[in-house]
Amino acid sequence: MSISHTNKSVIKKMYTAAMKSRILGSLIALVAMFCAAPALAGWAIDLQQPNSKVAEQMYSLHVLITIVCAVIFVAVFGVMFYSLYAHRKSKGHKAANFHENATIEVIWTVIPFLILLVMAWPATKAVLDMRDSSAPQMTIKVTGYQWKWGYDYIHDGFGYVSTLATPLAQIKNEEAKGENYLLEVDNPMVVPVGKKVRLLITANDVLHAWWVPALGVKQDAIPGFIRDAWFRADRPGLYRGNCAELCGKEHGYMPIVVEVKTQADYDKWLAAQKDKFGVGKVAAPVIDTKTYPKDELVALGKTVYETAGCIGCHGPAGKGVPGQFPALDGSKMVSGPVTDQIALLLNGKPGTAMASFKHLSDKDIAAVIDYTRNSWSNKAAESAQPLDIAKVRFGGKLPEGAAVAGDAKKDDAKPAAAGMSAALPAKIFFAAGKKELPGDAKESIDAALAFLKGKADAKVDITGYTDKTGNRDANLELAKERAKAVRAALEAAGVAKDRINMKPPAEITGGGDNKEARRVEINPA
Repeated sequence: MSISHTNKSVIKKMYTAAMKSRILGSLIALVAMFCAAPALAGWAIDLQQPNSKVAEQMYSLHVLITIVCAVIFVAVFGVMFYSLYAHRKSKGHKAANFHENATIEVIWTVIPFLILLVMAWPATKAVLDMRDSSAPQMTIKVTGYQWKWGYDYIHDGFGYVSTLATPLAQIKNEEAKGENYLLEVDNPMVVPVGKKVRLLITANDVLHAWWVPALGVKQDAIPGFIRDAWFRADRPGLYRGNCAELCGKEHGYMPIVVEVKTQADYDKWLAAQKDKFGVGKVAAPVIDTKTYPKDELVALGKTVYETAGCIGCHGPAGKGVPGQFPALDGSKMVSGPVTDQIALLLNGKPGTAMASFKHLSDKDIAAVIDYTRNSWSNKAAESAQPLDIAKVRFGGKLPEGAAVAGDAKKDDAKPAAAGMSAALPAKIFFAAGKKELPGDAKESIDAALAFLKGKADAKVDITGYTDKTGNRDANLELAKERAKAVRAALEAAGVAKDRINMKPPAEITGGGDNKEARRVEINPA
């Protein structure tokens, strides 16, 4: 089949027209894309609206570099497309054959250098401003955990933890997802508008990164190191971010929320937080006046003896180590006046390995005293009660205004309830591997009840603890079940469910026999 010269000419013209139409269409589409860019900015593909000087510099730098890249793109591809079209073979052009041109080489070296210089100047200024955390007006320590954030207002004397607040039902697709799905927290960081805030950022376990785009802050949180950053918010509002470092299976569940308030509102919030955490207040001590059966104290004392460090020096049989640690079995101190043994435990003995144990509760000290006085070959006549420890602790006279717990008189019930917040946090220690509420949990439950009755709007947080050794999933599940047992006890006592906050289980370092790794803690919310 042959094609005539006329037909070839027609086909050539059709092809040329099609190519012109395609090139023109591409150019029109390219122009339309750039013209539509401002409209697309409102289509949720732009950066977050900046709310600090540094964030504005970042945004301006982003726009500048985008424009430079767009100009380079149009110039380079424009010349390339023009060359392909205007110097095509069909028009009789032949490719030039040359190897070196000093002028062109100088031009294509100098021009990129000047372009980089134009971009480097504002970029360097922005980086220097980002790192200038000098002369802050307030400082907050930020700690990353798996998977939550801790905020410590170190100059104001309080701190708290911020965790994901998105309901589990939304995460499991059982409810419609909210507007701020996976971007909402229970306790946001709160700062005043217009103040320079310095952040001291670290981590407790693995690498995290604190990132709030609208404030121009993104800083890695590294265990064992403290990095700093800063911001000054220009407008009140809520500003959201995320952990920007892959930190484990729940990396996507540790959002960041910064609430910027006016100075007046911030001052009110700060005063409320100080009141909540008791900053600047000396809480009245709670005196346990209950008389406990000797058998109960001896049983508790054995646990205290084995977990508080006594057994490490004096041995499980109370024989001590000759020449280093005295024996308790047959000791004159143990069989002598009980007040002498109380003073020894509270004050220690200078110049020896006998340290002070005044950090233990009055009940724990009374229990370990009764245990040592009624174990091995010891048969001491005197015993101790928590009230005896309190009297020695306070120099023989109980402080005025002290709240009482235990066998207090009915007419003292009101002051006891008012001061019971000092009894929290309350700890409940479970038996190894068990999730059933132990028999001695009543005291801690009563302390929580007294705290809740003291204030109509008061709430409590319940946290189950577990050890990091062994099967991690099984440990965490056991900690959750123990926390649920405590919640059930509070609900059975008449506490409304909305006054109890169930916190995620916490892991601590230690062996499987660690008493602290088997506890559930009740704290003021």
